[in-house]
Amino acid sequence: MLVRIVTGLVLAPLAIWAILWAPKLVMLAVLVAAAGRCADELVRMFAVIRPRDRFLVAAQASAIACSPMFGWQAFAIVLALATAFWLGACLVEPGDLGHAAQRAALGALGMVYVGTLVAMLVATFAVDRVLPTSPFDVGRSGLLGGLAMVFFGDTGAFFAGKALGRHKLYPLVSPKKTVEGGVGGLLASMAGGGLWVWLLRPDASLVQGLALGAACGAFGQVGDFAESLFKRATDTKDSGSLLPGHGGLLDRVDGVLFAAPILYAWLAMA
Repeated sequence: MLVRIVTGLVLAPLAIWAILWAPKLVMLAVLVAAAGRCADELVRMFAVIRPRDRFLVAAQASAIACSPMFGWQAFAIVLALATAFWLGACLVEPGDLGHAAQRAALGALGMVYVGTLVAMLVATFAVDRVLPTSPFDVGRSGLLGGLAMVFFGDTGAFFAGKALGRHKLYPLVSPKKTVEGGVGGLLASMAGGGLWVWLLRPDASLVQGLALGAACGAFGQVGDFAESLFKRATDTKDSGSLLPGHGGLLDRVDGVLFAAPILYAWLAMA
């Protein structure tokens, strides 16, 4: 627990600085690199994936994640080309056809699951519209708000589960999670949404902040279960060891990935 807390205390200020004050290209580069790392962590859980497969999947997930910076037409083209290229690459030296088909499906999953969802974060952060009521542009405040809602939810679920957890939520996939923890996490995400509106988006109402927090929190919990499904199926404890006390990068941002399209949709329509 101590290592987990120390890691969080070190990384949180760095993340806040990169999101709010660093040149935008710095955080965009971090997001693109994170897409490659998360895709690599996902596919390496499966024994059928080869080292060179991991490299290709990670590179193409990063390309997909990066593409919204050049417009949604670029995103569509890169997504289609990356998928076609990957499936074509699986035809080279396929070996056992059953394994080749599994590699093709798993690699496509890694590219699309990670690449497109990180692309939503990139698209969110790239919004440079300025609001007179906020000290930061829509992209900077939006990304920080989305992370806060999901991470508040993670923390709330952990402590609520520890203190009050009695009823298992989905033991087949994640034996330690409880209904009480899930409810606590959802309330904490709503609190994060309310705090975000108060500090960074005073043009939005408290009700909007609470509703967005609830939506991001709920989708974040689904994202957590989705990654747990892969780990349980492959008997993997953590997706990696990049973050001491937290496991891999995908372990830390699985909920953020699922919340990303909800966040971007709200910002685009607001």
